[in-house]
Amino acid sequence: MDETNSTKEISSTKAQPTSAEWMGSFSEKVENKDREYLKAFTSSNHPADIAEVLERLDVEEAFYVFKLCDSEMQSQILVEFDEDLQADLISRLNMQEISPIVENLEPDDVTNLISEVSKEKAEEILNSLDREDSSQIRKQLNFREYTAGRLMTTEFASAYETDTVRKAIIKLRRVAKETDDIYLLYVTDSENHLKGFVKLKDLFLAPLNQKTSRLVKEEVFSIHYDTDQEEVARMFRKYDLVSAAVVDDLDRIIGRITVDDILDIVEEEASEDILRMGGVSEEERLNTSVWDSIRRRLVWLIFNLGTATIASSMVSFFESTIQSLVFLAALMPIVAGMGGNAGTQAITVVVRNIATGDLGPSNWKVAFRKESIIGLINGITIGSITGLAVYFFFGKPALAVVIFLAMLANLIMAALVGACIPMALKLLKIDPAIASSIFVTMTTDTFGFFCFLGLATLFLQYLV
Repeated sequence: MDETNSTKEISSTKAQPTSAEWMGSFSEKVENKDREYLKAFTSSNHPADIAEVLERLDVEEAFYVFKLCDSEMQSQILVEFDEDLQADLISRLNMQEISPIVENLEPDDVTNLISEVSKEKAEEILNSLDREDSSQIRKQLNFREYTAGRLMTTEFASAYETDTVRKAIIKLRRVAKETDDIYLLYVTDSENHLKGFVKLKDLFLAPLNQKTSRLVKEEVFSIHYDTDQEEVARMFRKYDLVSAAVVDDLDRIIGRITVDDILDIVEEEASEDILRMGGVSEEERLNTSVWDSIRRRLVWLIFNLGTATIASSMVSFFESTIQSLVFLAALMPIVAGMGGNAGTQAITVVVRNIATGDLGPSNWKVAFRKESIIGLINGITIGSITGLAVYFFFGKPALAVVIFLAMLANLIMAALVGACIPMALKLLKIDPAIASSIFVTMTTDTFGFFCFLGLATLFLQYLV
């Protein structure tokens, strides 16, 4: 093979998941079981790139390529997959294949993996580990899901405040042999109560006979093990942390969380909120089966059908008015639709601020006042534009006034419910991201129809 062809061959194995043409070619290689090409692909790409490509294949094809990798590479690829695909692939392996993969994983990754597989499989994996690791992971599984206790790794570097720098460095080296991504040395008292941390730079530059207590940064950011992962991510963002200690009820350090874990949480929480606002389960993925997708979406569609029925029933109260003025049927969806759009804008801003912690009961009145003013100004502006357009097309001043007043009232209502409903749901312990849009749309549709058709009924003699 000449140099040009060799270069082309190497280039063809570089992951390009954003290219439909490349993915099509890669799928053909998998379908034809081109082992030489696929092994070159797995050896010349980063595990994250390999995982991204495999997630675009069906499970059988992904499993075939995954099996071609050695156990170390399999471990690195596995942690990049979403939870559903992780569980699916592990369920297809026997314990002789799983054991070397698990041995290469960090304790927090093993905990996440075990929590996604069946109880029988989880027990098999735990029994395959040595007693100390198995015991530690069992303890970690007792923490609530989506909390710091589940998110943390139990491998960290620490020293006593009475230790010298020399002794602290020895302890650090011992841990570093088995642990990646060590950013800080945590300092404790003799009973393991967290006293602070030392930056590695400060540790290495200090005299070897100096006590670590002289180097401690006391503004330590510790996180209780039961803290929700969203709050953990918020703390990392607020204080620009790269690592934080996790402590128990007695303020004893039991683990640490690093920024790479938080990046995954931020993406996961953002995706979850976006999906929920659309009435879609956060568990749904591109490779989720058609039946599972239907099952997860159908519940909210049925609920939407019920709320739509409430809105349509409002129209039936004004059947005689619509029969007298058929053109009202063409105009009333405009009022309801604009109210729905305005409500969606309001709840998007409010839900986002609730998620980031910027909005709570203490400052909710500020948000309520702001949205009220926005609703009023938008109502006057959009109502005026709509009124002028209606007057231009229909030549009826009374109809222009009716639609102006209806639009004004509905946009104010949209802003108010958009500000109130998410906060009310939050106080009721209901996720505002998943339920707000349904209630806001129902309210703006029902109120919009009521205002427009009600005003039209009052002004009927001037509209005929």
